[in-house]
Amino acid sequence: MKKVMHEQRNNLLLILLLVLALSSSATVWAQQPVGHNPFQHGVSQKPAQQVQPPATTFTFGTIDFPDAPDSDAQAINGKNEIVGAYGGDLPDFRLGLPAYGFVQKGSSFKTIAYPSAPITVPFGVNSLGEIVGFYSLDPADNSGHGFTLVGKTYTTIDYPGAQYTEVYAINKSGQMIVQGCFSGEFYCRSFLLNSGVFSPQIIFPGSAGTDANGINDAGEIAGYYSNDGVTFHGFTLISGVFTTVDYPGATDTYLFGLNNKGQIIGAYDYTYDSTTHGFLLDSGTFTSFDVPYAGVLWTLPYGINDKGRIVGQYWDSSLNYTFGFSAQIGH
Repeated sequence: MKKVMHEQRNNLLLILLLVLALSSSATVWAQQPVGHNPFQHGVSQKPAQQVQPPATTFTFGTIDFPDAPDSDAQAINGKNEIVGAYGGDLPDFRLGLPAYGFVQKGSSFKTIAYPSAPITVPFGVNSLGEIVGFYSLDPADNSGHGFTLVGKTYTTIDYPGAQYTEVYAINKSGQMIVQGCFSGEFYCRSFLLNSGVFSPQIIFPGSAGTDANGINDAGEIAGYYSNDGVTFHGFTLISGVFTTVDYPGATDTYLFGLNNKGQIIGAYDYTYDSTTHGFLLDSGTFTSFDVPYAGVLWTLPYGINDKGRIVGQYWDSSLNYTFGFSAQIGH
């Protein structure tokens, strides 16, 4: 699992085992001079955390683009607008072209496709309906670009010098989590993009690599890091302070998103080839969950809104097909 998570969402989808004629205006953001790094303030001690007995319940549903072999759901906003991707081979969409994005409103799906691009993968959507993600015009050369979609207008975002750039998340203020991936480097680099200015690299102190994945309206960030490229730990970054978040007893923990109520979603596993489970972390308490359909091997929750609705991706036991899901938190 850990190899898949790194190579997909940190290598074109990077945290996916994907972890998946509008008007266009292209703008390349320039890196600005920076001084003190606000993302190296310190590391806090892990708060007391416990696994919740089965008191919290979830109501599950599927999110599948009509007639698509593979689908996933990446993010959801407060209006229950969902973005995701569909295509012939989302686990490795370079082999299954084309792969396009979608936005779902109610029961209606609308395709998202950057003009002339065979690959478009949305990763985030904020409360204003602004969408961010990744596109590639030439998949064969391992290059790609981040984008925002506001109304019908696309804007390209490239981190200076990166071979490809992905935009993972956006909050109401327009702050974005950006990944820049460089030729010859095992790990991609995470940054905050705010008003056209890239922050210094977001890196957990002492780690070999750090993936920031989600941001809420308060600017609080969730992601995961590794000290050795083998074992992974979740983290939050709040007011300049990093805090490690590990699911109790798990080998690996990955954080993917958080909402404005402080609820965090992620995944964990115990061994390299084990089943992967989703979890909710709420007020220091973990609740594990799996999509309750026959043959599900991996459950990967990627987004959560303030109404407690979770979206993500699940895999069947063959690991050949992926589907989107939603889960409503109950009690």
